[in-house]
Amino acid sequence: MADGSNNQVSKDHYRRTVTNGPSPFQVQTEIHYRPEGKEDWRMGETQNICRSGVLFNVSDLLAVNTALELMFPLPTQIGSDAGAMVLCRGRIARTILPPASDQLGAMAADFSDYRLQPASREKTLEDA
Repeated sequence: MADGSNNQVSKDHYRRTVTNGPSPFQVQTEIHYRPEGKEDWRMGETQNICRSGVLFNVSDLLAVNTALELMFPLPTQIGSDAGAMVLCRGRIARTILPPASDQLGAMAADFSDYRLQPASREKTLEDA
């Protein structure tokens, strides 16, 4: 159920309400993310990716509207640059509570900007 005070919604509610945007690619891959200005990267796993954002599983939820940096490999379903990384900035649009205490929650992040990093370069957002 939606909680208006912190924009947390159930996974089923999210699936039912996100049908009007760009069609997402169902892609499970590792994603690295961190709140903007922090040094340590956290890890999660993507559920789906589209040109406007990403839905990914996490062990610790961030607050809605938190600015963050994200980094994940370019899925071959989306592009052909083998080994390329997507580097982007965005904000947490919504969080999804885990169905049980021993399971992962999820976060949906909207992209504000992104770029592709060739596989041959070091993967960082420093010069993004």
